[in-house]
Amino acid sequence: MKLKIRSLLTLALATGLLLSTSTVPRAHADDQHQKACSNKTLNGSFGTYRTGSTSTGPLASLGILFFDGNGNASGSQNISRNGVFTFDNPISGPYEVAADCTAKFFTDTGVEVARVVIVDGGNEIFLFSETSGNAVYGVAKKIHTDEDHDR
Repeated sequence: MKLKIRSLLTLALATGLLLSTSTVPRAHADDQHQKACSNKTLNGSFGTYRTGSTSTGPLASLGILFFDGNGNASGSQNISRNGVFTFDNPISGPYEVAADCTAKFFTDTGVEVARVVIVDGGNEIFLFSETSGNAVYGVAKKIHTDEDHDR
């Protein structure tokens, strides 16, 4: 019995030593820098949906956004606000992306309207509205980049 316990302890110690000396990739400051986001992270077209409540009742919307990679967005959305529909409602305005992959969306007049987190290397966006009285959030998923004209 003692021999069996000693063998198990020896095996556990050897395994621990082997794992502790194995090569594990280390994170470097340069790795973080290479993964930083910028306005260029948002480029191409994205399908969007938003949902939540507003001061006038529930909201649901579907739309498409186009990002130029230089801080300008445009698109349109179909909205239901408290059961009243608005189709092909235009969207346009600048955006700013921070290195930590957060972003802000603005109206053409410079009013901040949404906070954003960019995920999956720029293929998806989580957002929430900053309009007073709203509790609205949404998701946008990349359809294609500007280079994918054939799709």
